[in-house]
Amino acid sequence: MAEQPRVTDLIPRRLPAYFLLLLFGVASIGGIAALAAWVPALPLFATLDRAGAFDPARTGSLASWFSSVALLGAAVVSVLVYSVRRYRTDDYRGYYRIWLWAATCWTVLSLDATAGLRAEFQLAMTELTGTALYADGSLWWVVPYLVLLSALGSRLLLDTWPARLSTAAFLTAGACVMLAVVARLGWLFAGDGPDATMLAAGAEMLGCWMVLAATALHARYVVLDAEGMLPIPEPKGEQAPVAEDQEAELCDESDGGEWVAVDPPHPSPAPVLRRRSVQLEAEREPEAAEAPVGRKLTKQEKKALRQRLQRERLQREQSQQRKWA
Repeated sequence: MAEQPRVTDLIPRRLPAYFLLLLFGVASIGGIAALAAWVPALPLFATLDRAGAFDPARTGSLASWFSSVALLGAAVVSVLVYSVRRYRTDDYRGYYRIWLWAATCWTVLSLDATAGLRAEFQLAMTELTGTALYADGSLWWVVPYLVLLSALGSRLLLDTWPARLSTAAFLTAGACVMLAVVARLGWLFAGDGPDATMLAAGAEMLGCWMVLAATALHARYVVLDAEGMLPIPEPKGEQAPVAEDQEAELCDESDGGEWVAVDPPHPSPAPVLRRRSVQLEAEREPEAAEAPVGRKLTKQEKKALRQRLQRERLQREQSQQRKWA
């Protein structure tokens, strides 16, 4: 059982895989739109009116099935992101729980895309209140959808902000959903013609597919971060230049000098530890300590400097692993 693949192994690590995923979704949307425009024109379907499966305006069509599958996949990947993110020890407020809310939201939207829950809610609210608010009463489901998606989307953007690719994909999904809503309300085209229906269905399918792509991209980011495969950003702010011979002396393990705390040349919340011998030498020759030495390093100095860089890299990797411990 130890040799069996883990669930996180299903997340591709290479970006070209996500590019192919995006191309597959766009090609599928184009194919569904082509079928919706070509099949009803056939004499058999035009006579029998049997093109309901290809009509994007109807519930249970290929367009609604595609959106439902994309949202259901996004819900599954959101649960995977939650299962990895909850082990991060520096998330004191528990922001990782937003992915459970996201999985629930994508599941409800998947059911709505297949069963047409929004239409039933629209009819029920129109009959209960006796008013359609606007046009055919679409605002009864548009307003709750926009409030829910805005609240959830803003919180997801805050969590995915370090991963710029998933953030851009979520923003693209939001733009597609807004375009679909505007098209369904009839604000782009006069009347409820085939152009408005096709645009609304295409934008909705693309928005759902971008939600899946954004969630998968963030799952890749979270898994790589947990494995310590992401580069650690360097701290902001410039540091004072240090001579190469001083760096070699600092990292020389053979020196048995005593460690003391001295004030650094730049403001810092904690004192910097240096060896007493280095401090005394700096006090005796301040100008020589500040000016870099214009000579080549010896083999011993290069070896000491190499060891220092290796120790710093090991410390960064250990700190990254402790963050996920």
